Amino acid sequence: MDLLLEIEDRFALAGQGLALTPDLSRPHSEDGESYSVLVERPDGSSLTAKARVRLVHFRLVGYKLVLFLAESHEDEIPVGSKVWKL
Repeated sequence: MDLLLEIEDRFALAGQGLALTPDLSRPHSEDGESYSVLVERPDGSSLTAKARVRLVHFRLVGYKLVLFLAESHEDEIPVGSKVWKL
C-alpha cells in the first residue's frame, strides 16, 4: 500500500464529494485517476472507499490535485486519518 496523505482538513463540495487536504503532488497522481483507498482513522479503525483525483482551481492559489471521496461524509473521516492507496 502507498500512503497518499494524512488528512489535515476535509470539506464537502456539492456534487463532488468530500475533498481532502493537503493536495496531492504530481507525478504521483494525475487528474481523473480513480482507485480504492483504505482510510485509517486515528483511533485505529478503518474503512475502504472509492477515491477520485481532480484538478481543481482554487482562487488565488491556482490549480491543485485534490483527492475526493465521493461516498463519504465529514463525520466518518476525522482529521489525522491516513489515506492509503490499495
